[in-house]
Amino acid sequence: MSLTDCFELNKTKLFEKIRDGLPIVQKTQNLLDCKDDMLFAWDEKECCLLVRNWRTPLTETTGAKRAGVQYQTLIPSNTINLDVDRVLVSNEGSLVALSGEHGVCILELPRRCGQDGYYNDGKERIICRSFSLDSQLFLNNLKLKVCQVRWHPYSVSDSTLLVLFNNNTIRVYNHSKLRYVWKVGPSIVRVGGNSSLTDFGEVAVDFDIAPAAKPKEPEPLEEKSHTLNQSNKSLQNKTSAVKPEKIEWPVIVLRENGNIYVLMTSVDSELVRLQGPITITPQVQDNYGLESCALMVIPSLPPTIVIAESNGKIHHALLMDAEASEHSFSEVDDFVLIEPSQYVIHVLETVKLELGLAAPSQKGAVNPLYLKRDLINELRYFAYHDAGLHVVSVSFIAELQRYLESESEEDCLELTASSTAEYILCTKFESSDRVNPVFGLALLQMPAGVVLLLGSGQVISLKLVIDAKLLMTPSESKAITLDSDLQDCGTTFVDTIKSLLQRSVNQPILADKLAAPSAHESYELLNQAIEVLREQYLKRHDLVRAAFARHINQIQLKRDQQLQEIQDLEQERELISERAHKLAERFEEISDNQEVLVRKCHALMQKANVSLPSNIVAERDFTTEVNRLNIVTQNLATGLQNAKNTLNKQRYHIAKSQDDLKRNAFELPEKQHRTITEILTQLTSEIDRQITDVKRINKIVGA
Repeated sequence: MSLTDCFELNKTKLFEKIRDGLPIVQKTQNLLDCKDDMLFAWDEKECCLLVRNWRTPLTETTGAKRAGVQYQTLIPSNTINLDVDRVLVSNEGSLVALSGEHGVCILELPRRCGQDGYYNDGKERIICRSFSLDSQLFLNNLKLKVCQVRWHPYSVSDSTLLVLFNNNTIRVYNHSKLRYVWKVGPSIVRVGGNSSLTDFGEVAVDFDIAPAAKPKEPEPLEEKSHTLNQSNKSLQNKTSAVKPEKIEWPVIVLRENGNIYVLMTSVDSELVRLQGPITITPQVQDNYGLESCALMVIPSLPPTIVIAESNGKIHHALLMDAEASEHSFSEVDDFVLIEPSQYVIHVLETVKLELGLAAPSQKGAVNPLYLKRDLINELRYFAYHDAGLHVVSVSFIAELQRYLESESEEDCLELTASSTAEYILCTKFESSDRVNPVFGLALLQMPAGVVLLLGSGQVISLKLVIDAKLLMTPSESKAITLDSDLQDCGTTFVDTIKSLLQRSVNQPILADKLAAPSAHESYELLNQAIEVLREQYLKRHDLVRAAFARHINQIQLKRDQQLQEIQDLEQERELISERAHKLAERFEEISDNQEVLVRKCHALMQKANVSLPSNIVAERDFTTEVNRLNIVTQNLATGLQNAKNTLNKQRYHIAKSQDDLKRNAFELPEKQHRTITEILTQLTSEIDRQITDVKRINKIVGA
């Protein structure tokens, strides 16, 4: 298994087919997409969509390869007459959007069934229903271009597609039907093929959809310096009548000059409210995005906005509610109705990406960036371009989550963690004008991975780590736990070493090219690698070694000082022990003397009382009475004890006599006892009869 092809996709029939029909134009595009376990790829040569279960190679490596479906070919029912540069599968995997600069086509996917979950039980070639969107519109407007295509993430039918055009409009489609046209900027009037607004960067270049928000009543627009026409007034009345119970989805729109607007709308509403340009803080002298090319929204709380520039700069910002609504300050926006902005953008950091390993003179070249979210790890996203692939980890989102989940009122939010950008794959490492752009990028799940199709036809498949903590050993995890416990004590030595070892540039994977580089290009690449090794590795290791030496010297100095203090404390302890022993002996002596003095005092008090001239008779009588009561008490106690002894003897003799009586008792035999009982019963009956006769005779005689 190759280190640059962990999923062994480079040898599959699908990419062999794709390699024969790669686009001629060498520019960054995305002809790959993945949904669940299905990998989609666009075949430029035959204008069809190829699909394969990417997990199949993984299962075949463990045993014998079985004869099955290599890939499926999805043929559109209608001929696609456009250069597709973007493949986008819907959220539920029922539709595929095929987008180019001059058109968009929708392809309906068939049902999955059978072995490995292929379409139509693994049939190799399937004709799928397809339809083009507004084909007549593109025929009538040759300068009209598609800037961005996104499926609405909250569409119930999984068929709502938003398309951004270079005339500052977003068209909303549901299947093949045009539902709404949202205006996101001034209309562009072209004269001779040029546009005056294009020179000022007022063309929208990208958009994304933020998490849902409750509608807010807009403020009146009476403070605007210009007068709105009657149609704009009626539109204002309609937009202000939004029902408060409905949910709006803010659509964040980025213009080329860096201005950001928010389009407040719902999925099933034609009425929209445009706000902006949004105030960006903190303000800088050179603005944030004079060459803005891409925008992405990470659904954190508050939402995180990523703004990319073609010079390699990426800005990370938070979209927050403004304390007071702000009116638009752009005179160009007088052509459209713009409400006061209810949001503000706060930029937290700027990340600078290295676009290739070319000579310094080539590093300032313009290279548009494309952004793609990582659905597995929301703290991470990908940036790809003509010179390779970067993975950027946004660290402050984790701090936001920790702060929101914390129940402590004393917990404060400090967004101090800086984001990291790793150069994963480099496709330009020479000073020539030749490029090897990324033709496709797809993210895999379970196991996590990334697949790249390069302009040279090479396929790069790498495994991704969901969380960097999974790579830590138990000792490292314990060290991090210990380090977190010591955070209250300030910056630790571990933090210092980490900051010294933190590299601004890493050595990416160099993509193999079909044509071997020349000796001069190889020499430049070697010099570049040596420079990175010296500046980013060896030099930092020397700094770490010096830091360790200083730290060891400080520890030794502290150790010597602590040993000296321990000796002084031992001596002090011996002195204190001797003093304590002497004090204890002195205390015992004083205690004994005190007892002697107390006894002497009691004796003296008794003698003094006896020697007093008054109350002598009373005291003598009292003493005599006490002695008499004492004698009587002793006699009573003696008599009581004698009585107790006599009682015990009597109890003993009684118990003994009772035992003797029990042993000497006479018992009749059972037969004699029964006979005597019968005789007594007869006598009783006879006596009763005689008593009855006597009573009867007495009654007769008495009569």
